[in-house]
Amino acid sequence: MHGTIGHVEVLGEDPAPLRDFYSAVFGWQVGPVEEDDPEQLEYSMIRIEDRPDGVSAGIGRRPDAYLPVTFYVRVDDIEVALAGIEARGGRTVTSRKTVGPGVSIARFADPAGNVVGLLQR
Repeated sequence: MHGTIGHVEVLGEDPAPLRDFYSAVFGWQVGPVEEDDPEQLEYSMIRIEDRPDGVSAGIGRRPDAYLPVTFYVRVDDIEVALAGIEARGGRTVTSRKTVGPGVSIARFADPAGNVVGLLQR
């Protein structure tokens, strides 16, 4: 079986700063908060890739007892990305590390404490 990432959720106690953060750091296009929101998640759909089969994402309020999942965002330059992340309220969790020929990773925490990976090829 082969699989690719199809959707990513980023959840936190206050989703508004998370929408601003990911839009500023990665240029993700943030949609409006969904009006039909029975769980009161303040959920917004995000366009990451401008193509029909691209990865989708959502940012919203974290429900109680919700466990996080780490995902990796592909970037051109990890050091530049980490500088932008730190300038906007995030922090480096794991500095750049080479994990294979021409492949490096790092991890950061967003303003809500979610740990996210960066991948450079």
